[in-house]
Amino acid sequence: MTISTHPVKQDTSCAIMQPTFLPWLGYFNLISKVNTFVFLDDVQLDKRSWQTRNRLFTGQTVNWVSCPIQKTSRDTLICDVNISQNTEWKNKLIKTITYNYAKTPFFDDCSELLSIVEHAPSDKLSLFNQHIISSISKLLGFNASFVKASSLHCDGKKSHHLLKICQSVNANHYLSPRGSQDYIEAEGILQNALHSVTYQDFRPTPYPQYHASDFVSHLSIVDAVANIGWKATKQHIVGHP
Repeated sequence: MTISTHPVKQDTSCAIMQPTFLPWLGYFNLISKVNTFVFLDDVQLDKRSWQTRNRLFTGQTVNWVSCPIQKTSRDTLICDVNISQNTEWKNKLIKTITYNYAKTPFFDDCSELLSIVEHAPSDKLSLFNQHIISSISKLLGFNASFVKASSLHCDGKKSHHLLKICQSVNANHYLSPRGSQDYIEAEGILQNALHSVTYQDFRPTPYPQYHASDFVSHLSIVDAVANIGWKATKQHIVGHP
């Protein structure tokens, strides 16, 4: 799926998030609710963040799966982070998911997701994550336009930076993850400049998991697709049957 490098022209709702590695359902809930989704790839990478890893079942326990990156300085922007070429990490990731999820009820649907992983760019971390997120969103039928923050050349910190991004894509409504509410409201910048600012209220609904009798939440979307398929996964994301 093509990711635009230019701002969207019409007034629109917007969400802004760092490009995450194999994100959980809540990430896609944000995408489903806005016209424009901006990948916040022009901020510093936290090497132990969700940008490089996520959680899945391996056997009967939940463990991390990750994307190895080349050594970087602390001030390296997400868009500049290179994936390590010293390992066969992508093949290992696909084999790990296949081995641990092959017996799930909807592994055939998961195979489509693994094909997306296989064909994703392997040089830049941000491009790898963006390709997977936008491709999954297309399969789910979400119509958000995707924009890279690094293509907008917006300066500023925190709310100032978010505001300039919103203005660049002509957004008059900003949908924020609940975790950012405290600093957004304390700074007051977005509320004063935009028509509205609202906060995501996504509560994951338990679904049957092949590996566990008690539901484990906040895993990568891979877990949901393998266990309940694309159709039910979309229903869990958008919040209605």
